[in-house]
Amino acid sequence: MDLRTLERLKDKKAEKEEKIDAQIKKYDKEIFKRIIKRSIKRYNMTQTARILAVSRGTLYYWIKKDWIKPKRDYRGYPVFTTLDIENIIKWRN
Repeated sequence: MDLRTLERLKDKKAEKEEKIDAQIKKYDKEIFKRIIKRSIKRYNMTQTARILAVSRGTLYYWIKKDWIKPKRDYRGYPVFTTLDIENIIKWRN
């Protein structure tokens, strides 16, 4: 192999790596966007209890036992995001 061939191979390899990096960055951005969307929506205790098919008292009991840690709104009431509810479902199962 001559020097020109080696340089062309290096260039092709660099192009492939750049292409792969661009695809990874694009995929990461999509993942972050989905996570942000799911963390924006908030549910109160009643809505969360309905989604989980348990009573509000059960949720209060889980909070008291520190089995779940809800976020709090500006009034101090517990609120849950979609991610929190998904984690609770995983924990229950």
